[in-house]
Amino acid sequence: MDSKLYLEYRIMNPEERKEKLRHIFDHFDKDKDGSLSRYELQRGFQDHGMSIQDDQISKMMDIADSNKNHSIEWDEFYNIVRDSKSNEISDIAEYWLQYTNKPIIHAPSDIPSWKLLVAGGAAGAVSRTCTSPLERLKILNQVQSMNLTTTINKSAAAAASTDTAQKQRAPRVGVIKSLVNMYKVEGFRGLFKGNGTNVIRIAPYSAIQFLSYEKYKKVNGQSHLHTGQNLFVGGSAGVTSLLFTYPLDLIRSRLTVQIHEQKYTGIADAYRKIVAEEGYRGLYKGLFTSALGVAPYVAINFTTYETLKYFFSKDKNLTVVNSLIFGAISGATAQTITYPIDLLRRRLQVQGIGGAPLIYSGPLDACKKVIKEEGVRGLYKGMIPCYLKVIPAISISFCVYELMKSLLGINTNKISYQT
Repeated sequence: MDSKLYLEYRIMNPEERKEKLRHIFDHFDKDKDGSLSRYELQRGFQDHGMSIQDDQISKMMDIADSNKNHSIEWDEFYNIVRDSKSNEISDIAEYWLQYTNKPIIHAPSDIPSWKLLVAGGAAGAVSRTCTSPLERLKILNQVQSMNLTTTINKSAAAAASTDTAQKQRAPRVGVIKSLVNMYKVEGFRGLFKGNGTNVIRIAPYSAIQFLSYEKYKKVNGQSHLHTGQNLFVGGSAGVTSLLFTYPLDLIRSRLTVQIHEQKYTGIADAYRKIVAEEGYRGLYKGLFTSALGVAPYVAINFTTYETLKYFFSKDKNLTVVNSLIFGAISGATAQTITYPIDLLRRRLQVQGIGGAPLIYSGPLDACKKVIKEEGVRGLYKGMIPCYLKVIPAISISFCVYELMKSLLGINTNKISYQT
């Protein structure tokens, strides 16, 4: 609902509001007998793109039908909906159904999968390209203590600015200094090393994630979910996208940590060498740990974003500023909670390069060794550049996704969080 129209509605006098609601009632009253039958109520909502289950319609009838004659007269209708926040049909239904235990269900027209894939893929590619230097800096910080090779370790240390004097500086200075060092050592292309692989990975990853999220909502039987359902659907979407694209994520990590010593020349070369040296299982190193991190990350990310949309955006068509702010908060929240798992999965992914001995036997062993050798703070290495990367990345991702939905005519409706 347009914010201006919403404001106008809020300042309407009671008679104007009553007239608006009367118009809606008359539209629902197909046979014009002055009352709404069960069928007319359900059909009226369907005409506005909303599918409400039979048991919910029964509950709505029971709530409004004060004289128990199995129909809803105008006075009964008005008494129920007169205090709704607007005269939007969706808001009226939302308000009416607040008395039930089930959330309202919106049923948008079936959206072609290719549109969701295009929107999601564009969101991922644009956001990751914009934040590629910070993504690389984060990974170098995460793995610098592993001594993968002498040259990599020295250069990673330089790029990540890990000496004691720099640690005493403000985080912003350290990150900028690190990026400058990275540029001096490897040039402009070094800032985007591994980004080609990242885009090739993130485009399908993001596409599958957004597609899965929208489709799982429909499989769940409803487009509007409460918080628990949305966490489950978001986590499932994250794991689905991970399973389809994990080998590319691992290859991207391997390419990213290369500096002077070029073990792999590209995606195809990395694939061949990993399979030759570590077998096909090598392409899935750290998968379990990754799933443990991705599922809650994506779940929290989507849930936070949709919650903010529901409570703070009166307009279903979000502004660019709103989507950027909501995305930033969502990304920061999800990353804070799941960062240690992300660090562990990166270390599991890059160990064993060139047939080197494995440092960790699994996620639990990695966690123990990191804490023992580097302290609890070791689980948060690279957190500052990660924040600086995640906040704009998720902001841009959700913003581009919303813009692409608008351009492609996709309407998935807002998420409801009634408990």
